[in-house]
Amino acid sequence: MSSKPLFAAVLLIQAAACISPMNTLKTTQLPPIPDAAYSKGVSAPFCGFADGTFVVAGGANFPDRPLLEGGAKRVYADIWAFRDGAWSHAGVLPDSVAYGATFPVSGGLVFAGGNVCGSTTDKVYKVSLSDGKAVVTELPPLPVPMEQCGWSKCGQMLFLAGREGVFRCREGEYAWSRIADLPEPLVQPVAFATDGKLYLWGGFNPETLLAPDAGHCLDLNTLQWGSAPAVPDGGTFVGATGVTLPDGRLLVVGGVNRTVFERALRNTPEDRIPYLSQDPSWYRFRKEIFTFDPAKRNWSSIGFAEEAALAGPGVACGPCGVTVTGGEIKPGVRSAKIFCIFP
Repeated sequence: MSSKPLFAAVLLIQAAACISPMNTLKTTQLPPIPDAAYSKGVSAPFCGFADGTFVVAGGANFPDRPLLEGGAKRVYADIWAFRDGAWSHAGVLPDSVAYGATFPVSGGLVFAGGNVCGSTTDKVYKVSLSDGKAVVTELPPLPVPMEQCGWSKCGQMLFLAGREGVFRCREGEYAWSRIADLPEPLVQPVAFATDGKLYLWGGFNPETLLAPDAGHCLDLNTLQWGSAPAVPDGGTFVGATGVTLPDGRLLVVGGVNRTVFERALRNTPEDRIPYLSQDPSWYRFRKEIFTFDPAKRNWSSIGFAEEAALAGPGVACGPCGVTVTGGEIKPGVRSAKIFCIFP
């Protein structure tokens, strides 16, 4: 039996209890991943749909002691699949990895780059499912190790944008080539490829210690950069995750507050404990969810979701809307929630 109807049923049963005021988005909760380590939530996991089955893999958290208390970060290799209304452990990746890119491709998902236990990796894998078990195939590596990048897929082309530049490859061939520099070095940008263009929004610049709100647009024919509409509300998309919707728009979930984050980039060692000790609301992570329409070249707010105040969530577009997994609710503290929104 296909998992699609059952996945939809889980969401629809819960939806009736989640209808909210007009500018608050309807959300539905999925069951948590049944694992002691994952029950504390992870940030920056790989996340996507493979043949209608929702897959979460990798990610990082502080399972033993909080970051505030000097806890050590742990990175995971587990692959989890949500099928027939329940989670199952589908397998493991060759490495424990987080902060990589996820591309939906025919027959599965491609996971590219990331951080393997403190070291940036160039590894690329394709993950498919067979009888509920993960089949992991190693693909040609990236030209250079990359993590905390922006990524997007348009047609058969995969794009990866980070401090090392802009890279692309064709689905099925997976021979990555570097096509451009970034207009400025950006960590954690959001990328969006569509109709011969690659859009890019910051991201923070580690040289200036700023999180610019400017948008950039790379013409994929001339390989020249131009401008794009800025991040809405003058904010930043540091820590946000973007996903392309079926109608061709970009949807962006999460992100830090620009003012709070830029101040934190200049923190001294004496600021560490006071900064990490605040209530989650103090950090003002973004609750508002925006879409970008490339035809109109403008941003629109689709509403608010309390659960969306996250940094580093996994976000995937599937048969029943957009599914959001994990992320931080404050520096060092993860969310174990998995929920769907219906843009």
